[in-house]
Amino acid sequence: MTVRNLPDDLHRRIRLYAAEHGLSAEAAVRRLLDEATRPAERLGDVVVAYARARAVDFPETPRDRTPVSPAEFS
Repeated sequence: MTVRNLPDDLHRRIRLYAAEHGLSAEAAVRRLLDEATRPAERLGDVVVAYARARAVDFPETPRDRTPVSPAEFS
């Protein structure tokens, strides 16, 4: 992939970011693109990762599969 017409200011910021992180400009762009396009973490994923990192044991809880009636507003 080639990106043309990159504004000078953006190119300078990429080179500065790369230098600060010990990366080549190309590696910095890959990292920045990856971070910018990564899906946002969902709260449930964050909680599970936190609990797993601390070896928390969650009990198995059966799911209630009883059908639900829609609410009526009168």
